[in-house]
Amino acid sequence: MTYLRSRRTLAISSVALAAIALAGCSSTDSEPTASSTSITASTSTSSPVKAAPLAADEGTLTAAPTAQDAQTGTASEDAALTISDMRIGTHDGFDRVVFEFGGTGTPGWRSEIVSTANQQGSGNPLAVSGQAILQVMITGASMPYATGVEEYSGPNPLEAAPGGIVTEVRDAGIFEGTNQTLIGLSRPDADYRVYTLDNPTRLVVDVAR
Repeated sequence: MTYLRSRRTLAISSVALAAIALAGCSSTDSEPTASSTSITASTSTSSPVKAAPLAADEGTLTAAPTAQDAQTGTASEDAALTISDMRIGTHDGFDRVVFEFGGTGTPGWRSEIVSTANQQGSGNPLAVSGQAILQVMITGASMPYATGVEEYSGPNPLEAAPGGIVTEVRDAGIFEGTNQTLIGLSRPDADYRVYTLDNPTRLVVDVAR
């Protein structure tokens, strides 16, 4: 009985739908306006993220660096800077690491190639992939709450594309006005150079392949 009742109901519904369809054919409805919905997908992953290529004009020097010695630069007196971005790029004969800042002044630095690294303040060992570490201590640094700058929130460490001299870049934090950064190297005898750029404020590290 249930099956028969269902068939009868279906027949009545079909007649009703047909009547509605005929009524629609006799009207002059305009074509509906199409709408589109944009959906932004968010993907979460725990694995390191490859660095995006740098812009063609990122940096002013195009020849590979030729020095391995420790290098220094002096921060401006008004320096109060927070790292807002980190990037890695590949160029002919060298890899380039760029630290971009928000805040005031220009950064200084102390850099050297080391076999191990320990975090400022705590002294805890820091793991960096590669055969050596180019440690760049950036002076003139200040915490985000003091500068009002949105600090870098991307992958840390930032992993480089395979095949270069740079393996990864790590921001190890600020302690007493110095931002410790670490660049993993695939060999310990790499030549490098450090310099600054303006608009926006950047510290550039070139490492010869």
